[in-house]
Amino acid sequence: MYVNIESLDHKGRGITKIDNKITFVTNALAFEDVDIIITKIKKKYNEAKVSRYNKISKDRIEPLCPYYLLCGGCNIAHMSYQEQLKFKQNKIANIINKYLDKNIEINDIIYSKQYNYRNKLTLQVNNEIGLYKQETNDIINIDKCLISDKCINDKIKYLNNLDLKKIKQFILRISDEEIMLIIVGNKDLDITPIFKYFDNIVIKDDKYYLKKGNDYILKRINNLYYKISLDSFFQVNYDIMIKLYDYIKKNCQNSLNVLDLYCGTGSISIYISDVVKKVNGIEINENAIEDANYNKKINKVENINFICSDTKDIKLNEYYDTIIVDPPRSGLNKSIIKEILKVKPQKIIYVSCDPMTLTRDLKDLKNVYDIDSITPFDMFPNTYHVECVTILNLE
Repeated sequence: MYVNIESLDHKGRGITKIDNKITFVTNALAFEDVDIIITKIKKKYNEAKVSRYNKISKDRIEPLCPYYLLCGGCNIAHMSYQEQLKFKQNKIANIINKYLDKNIEINDIIYSKQYNYRNKLTLQVNNEIGLYKQETNDIINIDKCLISDKCINDKIKYLNNLDLKKIKQFILRISDEEIMLIIVGNKDLDITPIFKYFDNIVIKDDKYYLKKGNDYILKRINNLYYKISLDSFFQVNYDIMIKLYDYIKKNCQNSLNVLDLYCGTGSISIYISDVVKKVNGIEINENAIEDANYNKKINKVENINFICSDTKDIKLNEYYDTIIVDPPRSGLNKSIIKEILKVKPQKIIYVSCDPMTLTRDLKDLKNVYDIDSITPFDMFPNTYHVECVTILNLE
């Protein structure tokens, strides 16, 4: 079926209409003429893939990854990097201005290196090692992942020396000088064939079993150190993470009392601690709070208090002049928005990984707060995902 691609959706898929019904086409760019095959028929839309390109966009490139059409992880790598940045910038602007009914100018996107940026890679195992094929549990055997750090890629080949029948998954994480391997599988697995290639090795069976080194790695960010434990959340792109943290630090300088909601292992709280008077960090995960207190101790920071609590249960009984929120993809819950509006801090710094839930929450805040700026950060090159930092000032 011959169609013209009219535009792109927020996931980077081409949009066309067939009998007035929207059809999303993977690996298609705006203004391309293509032949398509319908892969899914839904009530309100179709999904399709390209069978032949008749007219190709000037912004199309040949993806470097040999697994690109199979994996689906890097879903916009067929765009030039400049076009990826433009797509993400426009995506944020379109969503914000459509749903807020405002003409808000989006700051220029802060960009990253396009490849070898990921400090963590999860590999699936089923008699071979690889990544899941798009929308299936079939495994694509790989020898490297182009968006993962070169050090991680250098280690993949050694994993084949193990008895893969006893393994379900490999998780590799790196810091500056350490690489940690987490093996999800049988605790009695013989790791002798790979022992010398990894600094830290842990097997996760019914619980964690330390086989070599530590059950964490340390990451240095400027003059600070952070403990990254087995299940700790830490941004996967160190380069952009530092730029994002510097931006937050600049915007909360000289704050007297800061609340850091969804603080995780305390990375932002500790990073800004030298330019603010006091910080309270709140996080629901007990292990993350344990790491946060460890990080506070090794960095000799004394003006932070970490609290383990669910944000939906929090009652804010003191005044904060700055509140930082870095929620999961689901965004802020209604109860914490109510508490924030009760306190009315002078400034809110909202870190978001989902522009739709960000926009939803800004609707609840914009009657009391001016949206000073929205800055995108390209935390995940070659994918449609984008991080944003929004600065809101009390009217």
